[in-house]
Parts: sequence; structure tokens; C-alpha cells
Amino acid sequence: MHAGTQNIYDDPQFFSAYSTLQRSQQGLAAAPEWPSLRRMILSSSSDTLPQSRILDLGCGYGWFVRWAHENGASYVKGIDISEKMIKKAKSFDADTGTTFPGEITYERCDLETITLDGNPNRESYDLVYSSLTFHYIEDLGRLFRQIHSSLKKGDGSVSGRLVFSVEHPIYSAPVRPGADWIDVEVDEGEGKVWPLNSYGEEGLRVTSWLGTEGVRKYHRTTETYVSLLLENGFVLTGLKDWAPSEEDIAAHPEWSVERHRPFFLLLVAEAR
Repeated sequence: MHAGTQNIYDDPQFFSAYSTLQRSQQGLAAAPEWPSLRRMILSSSSDTLPQSRILDLGCGYGWFVRWAHENGASYVKGIDISEKMIKKAKSFDADTGTTFPGEITYERCDLETITLDGNPNRESYDLVYSSLTFHYIEDLGRLFRQIHSSLKKGDGSVSGRLVFSVEHPIYSAPVRPGADWIDVEVDEGEGKVWPLNSYGEEGLRVTSWLGTEGVRKYHRTTETYVSLLLENGFVLTGLKDWAPSEEDIAAHPEWSVERHRPFFLLLVAEAR
């Protein structure tokens, strides 16, 4: 494992706390950004992924792996650094009868050191997907190069794509651990302000999450995410600062505060 890699998910206490999250219990249905990601993944001409080969980096419980297979993918591989995550994903598959040898596979691997290139017999993917994982990666440029090498290239056919989400840089920027909304008085009454600072100071952020101290993440500006893609052979084809829609807020009033600050950054890029 890479010296800078942190695997908090195999800590029993953290994993137990993580299992209580709505995302853990309900999967994609509990991810507010999922409808936007789904639209990015599926082309306008198809609502499925017919015969696609897909790689999920940071697959967790395998929710996306199963969704992709159910929606027509011929082969889906999930990779995660956590042994507990991989075990949980496999147990979900076994419990639901969705074990498809040769069609769904899982592998434990450190994304800081993963090798996806250099072997002509390695898999070539139509889509690489990652949800809320890349902000844990120190050397993201290296990972983008590996992903690019694993994707199918145009040559008259459709180019392979990378679709991913990260914590929005406005959210990840504050250097003070546990940054949270600040209550302020406005003309209409009380309001909320997000304590944005140190946006241009990229690098390590150490915070606490789910009762665990010392959680390591890496803050990057939106410009850096885009530049790293362009520098490593990708063409940016989609970008979204995710915020809840009026329909979202009608269904989930507690999300209204997220209209003041994007929580997720979603990007799509093609390998050229």
C-alpha cells in the first residue's frame, strides 16, 4: 500500500458507523446527485448500457456495479481499497442472487498504485466510474493516466468515458476541521453562510468524520480537476456544480441549505 494511503473503512468502528448512512442502506436511491450522474452516464439515445465494459473505482458496497449490470453492461469490475467493502459488496450480490461469474468481479487494490496500462491483455473499458473517491487520492494525475490507458479510444467508434463525482472544492477548501454553516442575520431573518477560505491553497485536509479523527482528503480547485484531465489525454464533455432543484427541495426540505453552496462536483471526460 502507498505510504500516503489511508484505509479508514477497514477500521471496525468506522465501518460500523458508515453502515448507518442512508447511502449505505439504500444505495443509489439515497444519493441526491445520482440522477445527475445517471444522465451523464446514459446517452440521449439509450437508457441502458448495452454490452458495455465498466470499471468502478472506489466501488464500496457495489451499488453502482449492480446497477450497471442490471442496465445492460456485459462486464463490470469493482475496485476498492477496503477488504470490508469488497466483502460487503459480494455479500449483497449473494443475498440478492446477483452473482454472475465472469460478468461481475471485485478486486481489492490501492488506487494510488493501481496499474491499468502496460499490458496489452488488460481490460479495455467503455466507461470508468467513480463516486466520491478521487478527493482521497494524493497523486490524481497518475490515476488519470492509468484510467486513460484503460479506456477504449475513438478510431471511428465511441470513445471511452470517465464519469466521476468529488466533494465540491468550495466544500473541501476550508482548512479548519469540521467547517460548518455560520448563522447570520439578513433582511428576511436568519441566513446561512459557508466559511469559504483557503480555496487556492491546494493539498491535504485533515478532518473528522463519523466519529473518526484524522481523516485525510485532498483539496483541489475546479481548475485543477479540469487541467489534470486535459493534461492526461481527456477532453472535458460535461461539468456540473450539483445543487438541489426545486423539486428536490420539495421532497427533501432539509436540502434547501445546499442551494447556497454546491456540495458535489460532477465531471465527464472522453479519452482521445
